[in-house]
Amino acid sequence: MEAENTSFFADPHSWVLFSTIVFAIIAYTKGKAPLLKMLDSRSARIRSELDEAERLKGEAQALLADYQKKHRDAVQTAQKIVDNAQESVARLQQEAERKLADNLKRRETLLLERIARAEAAAVQELRHQAADIAATAAEKLLADAMGKRGTKLVEEAIEELPQRLN
Repeated sequence: MEAENTSFFADPHSWVLFSTIVFAIIAYTKGKAPLLKMLDSRSARIRSELDEAERLKGEAQALLADYQKKHRDAVQTAQKIVDNAQESVARLQQEAERKLADNLKRRETLLLERIARAEAAAVQELRHQAADIAATAAEKLLADAMGKRGTKLVEEAIEELPQRLN
């Protein structure tokens, strides 16, 4: 029971408690400012990093929106190019068909003209041949007629000559 009669300062537990309290007070008074400063700087650094991350996020969203707009514009431009190409192809096809039709019509006209000239030449050739045949036939007929009646005609012509001269 002697332990009960001991004084507060004689007990080692009291000294440990007392020194712990004094240490806590000293640590609180001396360490409070640097600890708070460290925590404030850390919170400021975290806040600046959050602000930077927010700014970067905004820039990324702006870049994404810009690239999406450029993509839409590129798709529209590509579609316009495709549409223009299709129109050009259709126009060129129509022009080629028109030129082909004109060319065929012109060739048909030339062929018809050649046929008409060939027909005219054939008709002319037939006329010449018919004239030659007629002339040859007339010559033969005259020669035959002259051969049969030739002397008689000459005699009659001589007899008629004095009458015609008067």
